Amino acid sequence: MNVSSVSSQGFSTASTSSGTSVTQLEKQVQSIQQQIQKENQSKDSAKTKQQVIQQLDLEIQMIQIEIQQAQSKTTQKSSEHNGAAQTTAADSGQDDAGSQSNSSQSLDVVA
Repeated sequence: MNVSSVSSQGFSTASTSSGTSVTQLEKQVQSIQQQIQKENQSKDSAKTKQQVIQQLDLEIQMIQIEIQQAQSKTTQKSSEHNGAAQTTAADSGQDDAGSQSNSSQSLDVVA
């Protein structure tokens, strides 16, 4: 295995995984870790091993960033959904309050 094939393969993996789920990304990390183990056991020179493993480590880091971004988006969507539910609950509370709600809104406008 030479370094150029690994690097070109790695970048295509990283670019195509942007639309995948966290589970699929984690499977990619496991697969790359297996590749690192195989490379450590290979008969390649120490320099080649170092280069290949360094490239594979970089791929893992890129995928881990994608995982963090995906988890962040999921958390953000969940927060937005919860915020919308809270807003809806607050709106229904304002309906019950009647004129008190309107007076507080007018104070907000004046202030």
